Formats: sequence, C-alpha cells, structure tokens
Amino acid sequence: MCEFLNTSLNGNLIKCTRSENFQLSYKNLTFSLTPFELESFKTYLSKIDASYWEKEYENSIYEKKIPIPTLQTNLMLLIDRYELYELLDLLNLKKGKVYLDIEDIKYPLILN
Repeated sequence: MCEFLNTSLNGNLIKCTRSENFQLSYKNLTFSLTPFELESFKTYLSKIDASYWEKEYENSIYEKKIPIPTLQTNLMLLIDRYELYELLDLLNLKKGKVYLDIEDIKYPLILN
C-alpha cells in the first residue's frame, strides 16, 4: 500500500507503508529513497545556492544551470531555479508562495 504525501504540477512524493521507503517522481526522474536518503536529499537541496550556480555556469550552452551530482561519475542532473523551488515545495522544504522577479522572466521586451 502506498500513500501520497505531496503532489505538484510535475511530480509527487509517495511513501510505501510496507517498506517505509519513499518514491519521489519529478518530471522524467524517479528516485527510490530510504528515510535516511530522503532526509539527506532534502538537506542537500535546501543548501543549494541557485544564484551561485547560475553565475558559475552563465556561459554554459545548457539552459539549466544547477547541478545535482550523482554517485555515477558520468551522470549529473541539471535543473533550473524553478525546478529547484518546485522540488523544495514537493519535499515540504520551501514554505509560502514563490514569486518571480522581473529578471526571471525570459521574454523579449519590445518597447513601442
């Protein structure tokens, strides 16, 4: 039996009552986590400085600039600021509404 703990537009967090493990599904990623691994992942995400990584990789060819390393040396997950916020909300780490700054809107402004 599984229990939905939280849901967002792009993912959900499920707890399996029999094994006490968690399933975090977000976009095309699925994580199977023990309670300890889930807490470690929450701690890691809460310490990410999005502004630092966006500045560090400002000249990157990739649109997403926030790296999440994995134990597999040839695999790294890249997310953007909004995906980070959504993951934090999904894991109940970020309280309150997330608002955009004018700089966050990537839309060409045409002055007439």
